[in-house]
Amino acid sequence: MKKNVLTDGDSWLNRGLSRLFDILLFGIITMVLCLPVITIGAAITANMDVYLQCALKKDGKLFQRYFKAFAKNFLKATLIWIILLIVGLMIAGLVIISLGDYAKLSEGMKTFITIFSLLMALLYCLTFTYVFTLQGRYENKIGTTIINALIIGVTNFPRSIFMIALTAALTAVGYFFPGLIPICVLLEFSFVDYFAAKLIVPVLAKLGDKEAAGEYVEEESEEAEEADSEQPDEGKAEEAEDKKKKNRSQKGKKPEKE
Repeated sequence: MKKNVLTDGDSWLNRGLSRLFDILLFGIITMVLCLPVITIGAAITANMDVYLQCALKKDGKLFQRYFKAFAKNFLKATLIWIILLIVGLMIAGLVIISLGDYAKLSEGMKTFITIFSLLMALLYCLTFTYVFTLQGRYENKIGTTIINALIIGVTNFPRSIFMIALTAALTAVGYFFPGLIPICVLLEFSFVDYFAAKLIVPVLAKLGDKEAAGEYVEEESEEAEEADSEQPDEGKAEEAEDKKKKNRSQKGKKPEKE
């Protein structure tokens, strides 16, 4: 008997609607958590972590995972965000200087500053594309995470440029139509980030990420970890009890005469 796609909870339609709801939900949550500005790094990290789980088809407890990732990566992700914010402001300053009409700068110097600032802006965007995903996925020092993000961005240049272009398109729409800025931000934190996560999975697989490569990686729950941590003590107790029984049995035996 053919199942009805409307009533069957596991049908392609209901799965698609459920995924659409998740994407929009986490996009809205990320928007709200980005409002204090200082929390932008942690919010993007948690958002990309959840979307990676969706891309890997591991949909269990996404809501809990989001806030767990937000709290776990808050310090490092915030420091990364502050570093990127400072560097971004410096690059923006160079662009303003190069495009401005400053009498003290020669045309040759302006051209040099323009080329240099555009190159730095490109490297900045390449780094930004991957850095928060790496922060949520792997445990590394902040400097290592930033450098790795830059290397991945450069070595996967076509894929990286495509993701940057999606964000640039939404930025352009928001620039020319300011009334659409909230919608553009929501689309960025929802569908663009979700699509970016799908594009990043093959990159992580090439780096040796077993889970991204499709290999089975056992995930233990917190309860299982606690149970495992208790097992050695129980094992030692059982081993001690066995030794006592063995010693008693040996004492009860009489030595055989030759």
